[in-house]
Amino acid sequence: RTCGCGGDKRLHGPRAMSQSAAAVDGLTAPQQESLRLFQEVTGAGQNPAEAVQLLRSCGWNAEQAVQLFLSSFDEEAVIRNPPQSGPTRASGHGGFGGLGAPLLEGPMPTAAAPPAGAGGFRSFGVGPDDGGDGQPGFFDWLSRGFRRLSDSVMNLVRALVFGAGRAGAGLGIGGPASGESLRATIAAAYGPGLVLPVFAEGNFSQALRAARQDLKLVVVYLHSPVAQHSRSFCTGVLGNEFVCSMLDSSFLFWAGDVSRGETHAVAMMVQAVETPCLAVILPASVDDVRVLGILSGEVQGDSVVALLTSCLDEMDAHRAESVARTEQQAEDRMLREQQDQEYQEAMEMDRKRQEEKRRQADEQKEAERLAEEKRLEEQKEAERQEAAHLAREEEKRRRALALGPESAEATARIALRLPAGQRIQRRFSPSATLEEVYAWAEVASYLPENEGKGLEVPDRFVLKTNFPSRDLTERERTVEELQLAGSNILLAEIEEDDEEAAV
Repeated sequence: RTCGCGGDKRLHGPRAMSQSAAAVDGLTAPQQESLRLFQEVTGAGQNPAEAVQLLRSCGWNAEQAVQLFLSSFDEEAVIRNPPQSGPTRASGHGGFGGLGAPLLEGPMPTAAAPPAGAGGFRSFGVGPDDGGDGQPGFFDWLSRGFRRLSDSVMNLVRALVFGAGRAGAGLGIGGPASGESLRATIAAAYGPGLVLPVFAEGNFSQALRAARQDLKLVVVYLHSPVAQHSRSFCTGVLGNEFVCSMLDSSFLFWAGDVSRGETHAVAMMVQAVETPCLAVILPASVDDVRVLGILSGEVQGDSVVALLTSCLDEMDAHRAESVARTEQQAEDRMLREQQDQEYQEAMEMDRKRQEEKRRQADEQKEAERLAEEKRLEEQKEAERQEAAHLAREEEKRRRALALGPESAEATARIALRLPAGQRIQRRFSPSATLEEVYAWAEVASYLPENEGKGLEVPDRFVLKTNFPSRDLTERERTVEELQLAGSNILLAEIEEDDEEAAV
């Protein structure tokens, strides 16, 4: 292992190799992935056992382990080599595994390259301070790392609560997140005359939603002010007039600082390994976001134009597919609406038919009820008439018996012709009234002398003289006064019409 003064006491040979293999073999899949990420970012790969020890001390959080690793170089460089002519930035494979700027943290702190002979990786011991040279040991280095990590967390919390402007430059969380403020910051950093495309306002989710609505592709630019090629990318690519016109006319351009949490999440989504990074995204649907192409590091304008052109061709196909899908959905919706309308019309017709059947059934029931009531009423009326007829016949029989035979004083003979042409006669006293003649005519069919003749005498009739024809209605006058002795009179039935006319 390397002591605080930089003397190399690393184990070599088969023993070191066996320890490294044993340390790696006992790891789980997630732990091996954290080890691989740590080695890629730091460019350290000669002693996996010491990398495993550092990751284990950080709870297998690769990001914290990288920050501790880089902060150890920062402090030790200040102790060993005080700055002479300004800070330098570690780059290339010596400190960051080929990353132009790290995606896991904000702008890099002032740092010197790792000590020569360290192989790009500083090893850490497990015991107390190794030498009496006054250099810090492992536990001092670990405590300093955790202090720096806690300071970064507190700065981040202050930035979230009070805003980036209040937090100050010492936060290390980057400049403006996105939108016009980031565009102005980039233009001010790389030249006031720099013409950049329009940056979409809002967060990444809002940009995806707007692109879906406008059927456009989203071009994502991941910016880092400390990346090696950020200046050339902004001035030579984004500042290119043709690239700007393509981005403004055919794409939705969204940019973000990778030191921001949201932009860092976007970088992980598109699997960016280096900044600056330009990715073209197709937001096909809410759950389907496709990365069509990605460029990072030292990028030329021709490469960007070629990528944008090829993506436009794919977007045209997607747009045609989307239009066809929209038309199909509209057609399906119209078909469903038509089917629903036909279904509703059929239901309405069925309802009307049911109502008509119920109406007809109700009318039939009502007609049957009225017919039954009429039949019962007619039956009652017939029974009443029959009873009345029987009562009248019984009364006529009684009166016929009370009339008795002709008396000796009856000398005036009166002949009576019935409506059926039958003739009957009887002798009355000259002093008998016309009322007695009417009484005889009413009970004539019930008299003993007329039995078996089948005489039919109407219930309502009037007596008339034969010639000249006149009605005999003066019932209080006598036979003699009316000169009916020896006459032939007529019995005429009184019709209802005749009665109404007489009234």
